[in-house]
Amino acid sequence: MRWNGGVAVAYGDTRLILDPRRSHPAYPEVFITHAHHDHSRGLRLQRGTKYSTIQTLDLATGGRRGVVQRWREVVVNRRFRVGELEVEAHNAGHILGSVQYEIRSPEGSIVYTGDINVVDTFTTRAADIVPCDVLIIEATYGSPCRFPPRDRVIAEILQWVVKSITKDGRIPALQTDPIGNAQELIAILNRFSRVPVVTHPRITAINQIYERFGCRLNYIDARTEEAEELASSRSCVYITPKRVDLSGHPEFNVAYVSGWAPKFAGWRKPFTLSDHADFYGLLEYIQNVQPRMVYTCLGGRRMNQILARSVRKLLGIEAKPLPTTEEPIQPQTPSQNGEVEAYEREILRVVRIPGFQYGERWIRSEVSRRLREFSEASFQEALRRLTRRGVLRRLHGQKGYERR
Repeated sequence: MRWNGGVAVAYGDTRLILDPRRSHPAYPEVFITHAHHDHSRGLRLQRGTKYSTIQTLDLATGGRRGVVQRWREVVVNRRFRVGELEVEAHNAGHILGSVQYEIRSPEGSIVYTGDINVVDTFTTRAADIVPCDVLIIEATYGSPCRFPPRDRVIAEILQWVVKSITKDGRIPALQTDPIGNAQELIAILNRFSRVPVVTHPRITAINQIYERFGCRLNYIDARTEEAEELASSRSCVYITPKRVDLSGHPEFNVAYVSGWAPKFAGWRKPFTLSDHADFYGLLEYIQNVQPRMVYTCLGGRRMNQILARSVRKLLGIEAKPLPTTEEPIQPQTPSQNGEVEAYEREILRVVRIPGFQYGERWIRSEVSRRLREFSEASFQEALRRLTRRGVLRRLHGQKGYERR
């Protein structure tokens, strides 16, 4: 593994790269996690076979599928082979069609998350927990930050929209990312208010793709006569890309909606609503996955280092930024395998009843009584293996397991 303008993985003669930012002739298999431009540039490369979900392809190309050469569809939870490796996509919870990639070899398994979200929203469900040996995780919010509760932010947005119309006599304009955040805002306004939603043409085009894949949205395109009438009567809310300049339009009361809103809103009203996991969400995800090793990436040098250091300190899992030189996955040695297998047997003697929930501390206590010498590393590896094989299920948000 290495960072090479993307997450590069090699095994034997098989070479693949995930979310590349430039062409790499040495890595002919190109995997894309989602449609945001900083992750989907690989779809436009001339070389290589591109892999993504159909939703990602449509969102990244505006539905012009023919512009991408040598593309293959990825279906969530459907495993396939690429050379000597097995690959499986899992839901990432970020935007429509976003996935994580699990890559399996005889030496171990890797999961690359791309951007993830760990809470359910109105347009996506939370990221799947995918146990693995090595986790490569995005560090966009890699330094300590906690988003405010979503319910509170949604209530504040709705109150601000109503106040802008009824008291200020202005059109509330919510500026945000066209893919993901915009559709989430429309779904929120549809569910909790009767205020008509008018969308910028660029967002309208994205909405139509969301609708084709079953996401119900009620909105009016800004180019229509109906939208003009609503705007003249100041009785609608306008959703527009965040880079559209509305500073010279006094008819608008402007807000900025993003996880980065407190930092980049400027003169606009900030609302912190994101389709990313915050710092503590990333730590919760890592804790649930329980990998042997964590590599951080995509957060810049500072964020990558801070998140890796926090994983080591708070979770006790080895972690560091993904290096730019090749780094091998170290397989378990035969002696380690034998020891881990012994721990697996003891854990299953303790965790016997299907559907019953067992606390990790209690499991550890019972297993340690049965073994002459106790190894925390082998105990944790045994739990990871049993979870990966589907024998145990880790309880989300709790330090415990359930027998399947």
